[in-house]
Amino acid sequence: MMKIKTLMIAIVLPFLICCTPENGQGQQTVDKNADQKLHQSSQKTPLVSLTDEQEFRKTLENLKETLKQKNLKKISSLLNYPFYTSHKEVPNGIGIPADPISLKEFDSYKSAIFNADVMRILPLCKEDNLSEIDEKTDEVYYRSLKKLTDTGSKMYEVYMQYPESNTQAESYFSFIFGKVNGQFKMLSTYAKWPIK
Repeated sequence: MMKIKTLMIAIVLPFLICCTPENGQGQQTVDKNADQKLHQSSQKTPLVSLTDEQEFRKTLENLKETLKQKNLKKISSLLNYPFYTSHKEVPNGIGIPADPISLKEFDSYKSAIFNADVMRILPLCKEDNLSEIDEKTDEVYYRSLKKLTDTGSKMYEVYMQYPESNTQAESYFSFIFGKVNGQFKMLSTYAKWPIK
C-alpha cells in the first residue's frame, strides 16, 4: 500500500505542480519575455538594401506602369534634370549627351520624348532590351553620363528597335538609367528622330 501511495504521489504531484495558477503565470511570463526579446532583435536587424540592378528594375516597372496609365505628369519625377534628349555624332561612335531639357521645359517636350511609339512599346520591354553599361566603356556618351551618377553605382540602358508604320524601315529609342542622390532616374534618351 505504501508503494502505491508513493507511486501515486510521484505521478500526481508533478501534474498538480505544473497545473497550478502561479506556475502557469510564471511560464507565460517567460514566454512573453522570450517573444519580446525575439521581437526586439528582429527590429534591430537592419533592412536589407537592394542592389543597383534591383533598384533599376523597380524604377523600370514604375515607369512601365506609369506609361500604361498615360500619366506623363508623374513621369517627370522619374527624370534627372537636365535630361538629355540626344547625343552628338562622332565618326567612331556616340558623342557627348546633347539637347538637354530642364524640369520647366518638360511639359513642352514630354509628348516628343514619350511619343505614341514609346508609350506603346516601352511597357512591353523584355530582358533582351535591357543591358548594364560596362563601367570601362570607351563610349564618350556613357562616360559623360556616368559623371552624373553616384560613385560606384551602375548604369543601365533600355534599347528598343521596332518597325516603322507603313514602311520597311526600322526605328529605335533608348533610355539610360543611373543612380543620382541615391535614386535611379532616367538620365537621357536618344532615338532615330530628334526631339528638339
